[in-house]
Amino acid sequence: MKVALDYTPAVRQGGGIGRWTRSLVEALLTLDDARDVEFTLFYAGGGLTEKQQAFVKETEHKYTAPGGPAVRFVRLPFSEPALTRLWQRLRLPVPLELVARLGQPFALKNPLGNPDVLHFPDFVVPPHLGGHSLVTVHDLSFMITPECAEENLRKYLNAAVPRSVRKADRVSVDAAAIKSDLHERLGVPDAKMTVIYGGVGPEFHPVADKAYLEKVRARLKLPEKFLLYLGTIEPRKNLARLAEAWAALKDTDVGRGRKLVLGGRKGWLYEPILRRIDELGLRDEIVWLDFVPEGDLVAVYSLADLFCFPSLYEGFGIPPLEALACGTPVVTASNSSLAEVFTGAALMCEATDTGSIVAAIRRGLESLDGDGQLLAELQAEGLKRVSTFTWERAAREALALYREMAQKA
Repeated sequence: MKVALDYTPAVRQGGGIGRWTRSLVEALLTLDDARDVEFTLFYAGGGLTEKQQAFVKETEHKYTAPGGPAVRFVRLPFSEPALTRLWQRLRLPVPLELVARLGQPFALKNPLGNPDVLHFPDFVVPPHLGGHSLVTVHDLSFMITPECAEENLRKYLNAAVPRSVRKADRVSVDAAAIKSDLHERLGVPDAKMTVIYGGVGPEFHPVADKAYLEKVRARLKLPEKFLLYLGTIEPRKNLARLAEAWAALKDTDVGRGRKLVLGGRKGWLYEPILRRIDELGLRDEIVWLDFVPEGDLVAVYSLADLFCFPSLYEGFGIPPLEALACGTPVVTASNSSLAEVFTGAALMCEATDTGSIVAAIRRGLESLDGDGQLLAELQAEGLKRVSTFTWERAAREALALYREMAQKA
């Protein structure tokens, strides 16, 4: 069986779908059951930064070593924005195979290797000539929380995603909640969709090495006690209400001596969040981290008293799952896939109710400062829950779907 997968998100996106794609491919290429599969990883190679070019070189060397899986890398000679304009905005039916051949003008065969299955993990399906197509739709936030999306991106996805799910032979989603959303909003038949939950890598686990944790604390200048958020700084993550909740708690018995740490890159519409933080007088009360290197994530999660993720809507929610895997109690919202994945293993709140967020955080901190029984119960259930979400499981389910699709005429 031959599978071609769009590796562009892995190359060009640090977090989110980029991490999802890197993790899934890593797991696929280590499956013994996939040794008979020929993988082609293609990516938009125009306009890459030096860091992105280095990643491609390192990854290609890693995956194409002798004795490893059958994998090839194919560079498309255009940038991702250029291909988006070509395929989705201008809607020119230039097939993927022709674009790939432009990067290898003297190739006698299709550079993509005439795949049985083409997997597009970033919402949209471009024109292509052969193979069965699978598109992964991670969420419908651009429809369900449109006020939280940048206008041009919202318009683009509102046009491109419905076309793509109609065109694709199969659709994979990250949770049953998203499957329900696609059925209700876009009329995608249940039989066309497959739920493939994301996972947590084995590197995420409770850390007992106190000296190591203190070194990371000192290097990143983290406070002794803190609540943590990691993710993009954008409206959908509901950080303005999280800030309001912290403003209500910071001078109380559970808040004194603690800080709120916000970590992640600035996304679209982050300015109103910062303005709200200023209005609350919290700019100097919050510790800001830039994008946290993957090598530091386990330590940062482990150092936190609570991980707070009161998002308005999520396709899956990998950061809170990573926090649970590190043994850190989680406060999250009872909506979308978050309710599906975390109910019973986390402190749940209503995302649109600041008082509910305050109450959930207070419960967690009171337990932490008290007998700890509630958090111990949640930690035990959290570690049990996390054990069911692995990238190996996701890879096996993806591989099974590839085989099912390839067998169809």
